[in-house]
Amino acid sequence: MAFLKKSETRKQTTSEFEELSTPDNLLSLAKSKGLETEPLNVSELASLLGIIVRYEPMQNDDSGSLKKERKTGIWIMTINSLHHPHRQRFTIAHEIAHRIRHAANSDTFEDKTFFRNGDSNWMEAEANKFAAALLMPETCFSFFIENNSSKVEDIAKHFQVSSTAVRIRAKELNYEGHNL
Repeated sequence: MAFLKKSETRKQTTSEFEELSTPDNLLSLAKSKGLETEPLNVSELASLLGIIVRYEPMQNDDSGSLKKERKTGIWIMTINSLHHPHRQRFTIAHEIAHRIRHAANSDTFEDKTFFRNGDSNWMEAEANKFAAALLMPETCFSFFIENNSSKVEDIAKHFQVSSTAVRIRAKELNYEGHNL
């Protein structure tokens, strides 16, 4: 008799956010509410989604967390106040992705590292891709490269993200080269 490993259950988007299940949907919501979208004001977007954002020093390389309070049902996002503002922006977008895409699976997310951890599970990988697409939408990313600059540093400055995030997003969008 052979044993088969049961595959992970992949519940996706909670029903309350079905219409906001993609980065494009969230960007449309942000625009409709008058939020800045290039670069995206992720803190305001989190608030718009009913998430309370707190900035606190965190230990080690912890980037952030997202937890649902048991008594109130309110989602609290904690961001490492010791990290660079660009890293904080990515963390906020990453935690928004967890809220939108993964809250049906869990009510607690603790994120230690994003790009350096090759062991990340499917939810972490999906949250990273979601965050990158939210902060660097494909059309805006391509427009900036074609009309402004293809230098990683310029793109990072424009979208207020790290150079590493730009390089990974560029690779996802099939750009090549040291400068894009």
